[in-house]
Parts: sequence; C-alpha cells; structure tokens
Amino acid sequence: MALCNRQLAVEGGMKRSINGAHPALLLLLGINLFNYIDRQILAALEPDIRASFFATGDVNAMTKTGLLGDAFFVTYMISAPILGFLADRISRWIIVGSAVILWSLASGGSGLAATFAILFATRICVGIGEGGYGPAAPTILSDVYPIETRGRVMAIFYTAIPVGSALGYVIGGLIGAHFGWRWAFYLVAPPGLLLGLLCFWQRDPRVVAHHVVQESPRRRLADYLRLFRTRSYLINCVAQTLMTFVTGGLGFWVPAYLRYRNQSSDVGMTIFGLITVVAGLASTLLGGVIADKLR
Repeated sequence: MALCNRQLAVEGGMKRSINGAHPALLLLLGINLFNYIDRQILAALEPDIRASFFATGDVNAMTKTGLLGDAFFVTYMISAPILGFLADRISRWIIVGSAVILWSLASGGSGLAATFAILFATRICVGIGEGGYGPAAPTILSDVYPIETRGRVMAIFYTAIPVGSALGYVIGGLIGAHFGWRWAFYLVAPPGLLLGLLCFWQRDPRVVAHHVVQESPRRRLADYLRLFRTRSYLINCVAQTLMTFVTGGLGFWVPAYLRYRNQSSDVGMTIFGLITVVAGLASTLLGGVIADKLR
C-alpha cells in the first residue's frame, strides 16, 4: 500500500536518480535479503522445532508447527495496510528502521522461546515488523529513481527474494544440524539490528527531493475504493494470492518432505536452494528489463 503523498514529476521532470539513491537501494536490498533469510530459516528448522516441542507420536504436530507460518502471514496481511497508511504520513525510513529492529528482536526471541506459545508470539511480532517494511521500502525506491529505470531497480531490489530464501534454507539447515535450531535465530538478529539502525541516518526523499516531487491532493476513501475498479490491480492481487499460496506451501514444507523421504538434509536443501536462486534470479532480473522496455 503506502501511497506516496507526493507524485513524481515524470513528464520532463525526473531524468536521473536523486543523490543518495544508490546507497538507499543497497541498504534496502540488504534488509530485504535478511527479510527472506529470516522467513525461510523457520521452514528449514521446522522438523527440529517440531521435535523440540512435540512428542514423536503427536499426529497433529505438523499442523501445530504450520501455525507458525500462519501467525506470520495473517499478522503481515493485517499490519501491512495499517503501517502503510502510517508511512504516508511520517518518514518512511523511521517506519522501515523500526520495523526491521522489531522483527530482528523477535527473530532472536524465537531462539529463546521456552514454549511453543512463546515461539508463536515471536512469529506474530515478526509479521508485524515485516508488515511495516513491505509497503514502505518500494515507495522509497520509486521516489529516488526515474521511471525509465524503475523496473530494473525493482528487479535488483527483489533479487533478495530468491537469494535470501535460498540462504535461509541452507544456513538454517547447516546451523540447525551443527549447533541446534535456536542458534540459527540468534545469528540472524545482529545483522538486522545493524541494518535497522542505519535507516535512522537516512532522509526521506519526500523531504530531500522537494524540487522533483510535489504535493498531491489528500487521499480520500473514494481514491482507495477506485483500486477495486481497476482491472490491472485486481488481476495482480489474484495473481499474487495464487503465487503465494503455491510458493508459501512449497517453501515451508519442502525441508520436512526431504527429511521424510530420507534424503540427506544438507544435500537436499543445497539443491533446493540452488534451484530457488537460479530460477528466481533469472526471472526477476529479466522481468525488470522487460518491464522497462514495455513501459
């Protein structure tokens, strides 16, 4: 969501990126990388978490651990539009920095969880944190790069999805196998905290680029309702829903399936991670280039 309260003067206006655009892209790319590392570490560690909290004969154990994924996604879905609304009204870097620090602390707290209920609560907090980051970060990049290169910029930003997901599978599996599942959560927290703190030294492009962007009229309820009469928006919503349904299920349960099939955990997760990286990188980068060409 996070509709910008200022619009880019794209007609004869912004022809090049704003000063600080590349550092902003690099910082947001790093944050997005750890965003997806954190998401998929949980999936890589699901069998170990299940064994830690539930008896071997518990026929509902996988259903219960699956609720950890639901806790994240449902909370993310609810918090994203709320925090996106807030990001329209205050500095987006404050929203992003606070969100990253929240989910990093929650991830570290996942490793400290003494009960399944506490672990469930930490994943809710992760969902809230990532719900603040998701709507705000892409709009920052939209404000600092010209529309002619925006597809490629977004493609670079979203390469963190396949790379971070693959690293989450591999790193989570390796750390879990050698040091226990709790250490995987401990180790992803410090980098996230550092990246979150760096956000507070950034300036929102709505402030520094006042000569390029201009104030747009205040949003009304009718403006939001108009989205639901926009065919391209509705098609994208349906497509994203279907894609998330498939990739979310596969991403969460593939590690457990590989162990169930008596595959070598390290080898299986490495192969799965490589497939995710190669296919994801190729399609994401190619899609960005094509989007710019067809604009």
